[in-house]
Amino acid sequence: MGNTISYNEKPFDLDLGDKGVIRGLQLDEKSRRYAGIPYALPPTGEHRWRKPRPLPPGYTYGSDAGGPLDATKFRAVCPQKAFHVGKAEGGDGAYSEDCLFVNIWTPVGDERQSKWPVMLWLHGGWFQMGDPSQEPGMDPTELISTGGLNAIVVAIGYRLNIFGFLAGQDLVEESGGVSGGNFGLWDQRMAAEWVKENISLFGGDPENITLAGRSAGAYSVEAQMLHEFRRPSQGAPLFRRIFMDSNAIPAQPKSLENAQTQFNELCRHFRIQESWPADKKLAALRKLGVQELIEVIPKLTHHTFRPVTDDLFIHSGMMDYLQSKEFADEFQARGYKILIGEVANEETLYSTYNSPEEPTLESLRTQVMNYYAPEVTDRAIDCYPLPTSNDLAVWKKLFGNTLP
Repeated sequence: MGNTISYNEKPFDLDLGDKGVIRGLQLDEKSRRYAGIPYALPPTGEHRWRKPRPLPPGYTYGSDAGGPLDATKFRAVCPQKAFHVGKAEGGDGAYSEDCLFVNIWTPVGDERQSKWPVMLWLHGGWFQMGDPSQEPGMDPTELISTGGLNAIVVAIGYRLNIFGFLAGQDLVEESGGVSGGNFGLWDQRMAAEWVKENISLFGGDPENITLAGRSAGAYSVEAQMLHEFRRPSQGAPLFRRIFMDSNAIPAQPKSLENAQTQFNELCRHFRIQESWPADKKLAALRKLGVQELIEVIPKLTHHTFRPVTDDLFIHSGMMDYLQSKEFADEFQARGYKILIGEVANEETLYSTYNSPEEPTLESLRTQVMNYYAPEVTDRAIDCYPLPTSNDLAVWKKLFGNTLP
């Protein structure tokens, strides 16, 4: 994907029947885009660190004035630290917890007659940063307009970092066992369900959906597939194929007990007592402002918020299941297809961010343990000879090699 051509944009209204009207952009004679379409209610206020809520029955898309929903501009993305959001056509780069939107690119045609294949796209960024608005290098417009792609691309916005992946036993207790983390993965799941139900209104084929992602998006694709496989069959699957570019789940994610260490450190920073009951801790954390939470992240020893083994979305024994005949049989029975790819110099980006601060084993282990459980961290580090040099750059490169 990639976009280097400028387009003569003009508004285009799409009638969704009893679901309202949305106003997108016709970019040229071959492509259209609808930006910032809600797929869930905002995860704000008391709904921070809770599973996403579906749009209510009878929900219609439109403006407060009774006109169409303005889908001509990209909407806010999940708050994140020190990351510039590049957009193909400008955009305001705003951040907000109200970020559960999809952006849809379609060919031009009769939506009532067309049945275009659909690709759901999950952006990357370590689960810490990223943007579904698609920077110029990933914008699919040119593929549709000049490449002849007769397919719909849907980019999903989901919660990230502390907002999407704070986890721990306190969250399990406070939710009554409904959730303990992985909120960003639950967001992705709800978006996929929304697409399955609604994409035919845009000319898409709900029975021909591919789930694709890069980096953290590829990790998410695998997690979504495994979650789907562990659920009882409920008719047609949400997707038929998966594309994973530049990542996979390399080891069993941290347990809730592992994640509790990070949760406790966060509470200590804001003087929230460990002895408090779970609901009191979460109430105090929910009162904090977005900027307070974003600014605390780099101050934490455990600064990277990622998916965890909660036995709700990600199950224990996942790696054993992946290597089992049971998984192979399920994959074949569902008729799935998979495409997996890596990228050159995979370690480069990892070695740049949150890498060891000192040329020591202790510093290396601390940073690797932001991603993996302690026992996995030790096994990963043991795969490489430790540097004899005190050159920090050498240790940073080792960190990058250890992570992917």
